[in-house]
Amino acid sequence: MPPHIRNLLVVDDDENQARLFRLMLADLGHPHKCHNATSGAAALAFLARKTPHENAPRPDLIILDVNMPGEDGCATLQIIKSDPEMQSIPVIVFSASLDDADMLRSYTQHANAYVRKPVDFESSLHVVRQIESFWFHTARLPA
Repeated sequence: MPPHIRNLLVVDDDENQARLFRLMLADLGHPHKCHNATSGAAALAFLARKTPHENAPRPDLIILDVNMPGEDGCATLQIIKSDPEMQSIPVIVFSASLDDADMLRSYTQHANAYVRKPVDFESSLHVVRQIESFWFHTARLPA
């Protein structure tokens, strides 16, 4: 039976982070599709299927950076989790921040998880493997 391909939305102002996430999933043998938004506003446009995202798929999982210029990740998270159409999409806040206030604020805005961005490739690969395994094989996601 072929693997179920999932759609991920990686929201990070550093496009290399989304590319790295995509490459690591491929290295692990997972054919999931990673979509990228470089800001909270771009993520919300993708989720609302506004131009040029009219045919965008509903993500199975959102990977969201906290520290972005303009509207930060927690503000974006608050909008996602307050919208009845989007609130059931799991959101992992994926951040380099060591600030406990960022973590607390993320959970207060109903993040499904807060994960620190690893600093090296092997640790990053391990984290991506764990995220993929838990969210796509252990947890049950809404259709």
